[in-house]
Amino acid sequence: MIVNPGAGEGDSVPRSNVEAGLAEPLAHEVNFPPVQNGVDYLLSVVDHLTAEEQPRPRDLKYAVLHLQGAAEVLLKARLQLEHWSLVFKDPGQATRTRFEAGDFESCTTAGAVARLKDIADVDVGDRAAKSLAILSRWRNALQHYGLRANARAVDTRAAQVLDFLIAFVHEQLLPALPDGESATVASELVRVGDNVRTIKSFIETRLKRLADELKDCKDRTLECCFCGEATLVVGDTGPLSCRFCHTTWANPNHALTDYVEAYDVNFDSNFQTCPNCTEYALLVDGARVVQAPEERRSLCFSCGSAFDDLAECIDCLNTYISITDGDLGLCGVCVQAS
Repeated sequence: MIVNPGAGEGDSVPRSNVEAGLAEPLAHEVNFPPVQNGVDYLLSVVDHLTAEEQPRPRDLKYAVLHLQGAAEVLLKARLQLEHWSLVFKDPGQATRTRFEAGDFESCTTAGAVARLKDIADVDVGDRAAKSLAILSRWRNALQHYGLRANARAVDTRAAQVLDFLIAFVHEQLLPALPDGESATVASELVRVGDNVRTIKSFIETRLKRLADELKDCKDRTLECCFCGEATLVVGDTGPLSCRFCHTTWANPNHALTDYVEAYDVNFDSNFQTCPNCTEYALLVDGARVVQAPEERRSLCFSCGSAFDDLAECIDCLNTYISITDGDLGLCGVCVQAS
């Protein structure tokens, strides 16, 4: 039995009369079993994103809220199949009585993803995990103080999460459902998938148009921390801007901060002064550029300079370009001051 694992970060968990073993539901009763509930959220998301050629701000708002709702319900439904206690915020405090009553605080989306990977051995790729984390932050912003995000970034992240959740339901949840519910959910997923292909078609068409202008700058092109596409080119004149979603940063330091937060790069040890332009915008051993996506490189978000041989000054701790002969372990400023 899968009980409703909650539709919000830390929410308590209501259950339907049928799931609680009570009487059949009345005609006017709300009754969405967890997986059907999650897939219904997905249907709402694609309806909002494809209702018009250019989704309105209100459409994007509800797409974010409902997609986060879908992610939480579906991820936690799979956790329940592993063990009912895993949907608790603190499994060590879980009791069967509170679980059956739906009276507990559930884990966060990030917690659910970590438990799926570490305990249930479910494959959640890095790209999907990042998009889920960003979606969760957007949802929390909307719930608590409002959100300002680029429409194309929302479209693209939504497509990535929808893609992941469709496959997740097919692989992880459908086999555990009764035949009747499984058939209903599978039918609804077909509709979701058709709409996702429409969204992805727009994204792919735009990326093809950008391919020519990006082909000669792969050594300084990164994945945008908002839309997730590899279309953020650093080192150009003027404000730094993603060429796909057009998210713009007036200051390269702000872009670097967003990148570090989105991709879990250690902020303190990797954020340094660039030896070339002297801007405090150098990411040391943390940038993944299109030219070499599996490597972590040192890249300046201001001038676009890349560095292979950097050393840390033993005096001021700033980075500098190492000299092979006679290197004292000091940067040029500290050498002159000594």
